Amino acid sequence: MRVALYYPWVYLRSGVERMMLELVKRSRHDWVIYTNHYYPEQTFPEFKDLEIVELAEVSVSRGYSDVGSAALTIIKQKIDQREFDAMVVSSEGLGDFITFRNHSIPVICYCHTPLKVIHDRFIRRQYLNDNPRMRVPFAVFSETFKIFDRLAWRYYQYVFCNSGEVRRRILEAGLAPPEKVEVLSPGLDVEIMKPSWEYQKYFVAVGRVKWWKNLELAIDSFLEFKRRNPGFDEFSLRITGLVEPGSEDYFRMLQRMAAGRSDIVFQRDPTEEELLAAYSSSYGLVFPSLNEDWGMTPLEAMGFGKPVIAVRQGGPTESVIDGETGILAPPEPGAFAAAMARLAADPELVRKMGEAGVAHVQKYDWSHFVSRFDDYLDACVRK
Repeated sequence: MRVALYYPWVYLRSGVERMMLELVKRSRHDWVIYTNHYYPEQTFPEFKDLEIVELAEVSVSRGYSDVGSAALTIIKQKIDQREFDAMVVSSEGLGDFITFRNHSIPVICYCHTPLKVIHDRFIRRQYLNDNPRMRVPFAVFSETFKIFDRLAWRYYQYVFCNSGEVRRRILEAGLAPPEKVEVLSPGLDVEIMKPSWEYQKYFVAVGRVKWWKNLELAIDSFLEFKRRNPGFDEFSLRITGLVEPGSEDYFRMLQRMAAGRSDIVFQRDPTEEELLAAYSSSYGLVFPSLNEDWGMTPLEAMGFGKPVIAVRQGGPTESVIDGETGILAPPEPGAFAAAMARLAADPELVRKMGEAGVAHVQKYDWSHFVSRFDDYLDACVRK
């Protein structure tokens, strides 16, 4: 079976690109990836071994005019579907618009989230609080986008999504009926995540540097942890992640928050090896994202035998077992600082949570994810 896989932007090393890469590599079917923006130097190098077709260029900027222009380009483009048995859309919002002119074969959605700034109530509220002058333009954009998005979603035969949180967003938005939406969480390469059982005295925050990742909470919490606990002077915080285009101002703001501190270290744009090493030697993961869709980072940390401190909202409530593989806390510096102090004071608890985490993530092996996807493709094509 030949399958077309569409995603507008293949240019980062995020969970979206990882899911696509593992699906195509491990599937029993033949895949061709279509994209409007391919940047091989910045994404996973394994993409170079896959068949990728570049369509008309669209911007990665999230400004209103750029999003509108990208949406129009995606709506108008046509893929020759005669050589394919099915098409899969990797969706974070704009990608859905490819269905308007491309639905002569079964079209399946893998939804990482409906457009986040519209459908994630926490992110929407934060955006409008930070940009009060944009309330009217945002309202106009939001209502217009919702109309087109609902029309595009009509062409999906079935929808997989990464978490119960994302399924809730889909159903609340009226994008698909419940019987057509299935949670299929991404997998984890458990073979490369070998716990070192080494716990150096640093907490790590790993992931893309974006404003909705809420990394200022990690910094504020760490500073509060140090103020409350002068006996833990040896602990530090490492922020390790890719600084995306458009996030330079946010990154500089984070640096200003840590100005003059030798115990807060930034590791910008790490290689895959550096990223894995940051996990492997850490004391634990701090995951401050306000309302994460799913979040591969907590799973990866648990795979390395590290406890996770995460916000008690969104995806981490589905992946982290509170009190067993980590600590779920309100998105407040005091609560996160208390969690850091609890772990710092109890190395035996850290090791116990690490062992529980390693056992827990074994069920997220990629084989289940890919097998379920392949089976569904087989069944829908036979209909």
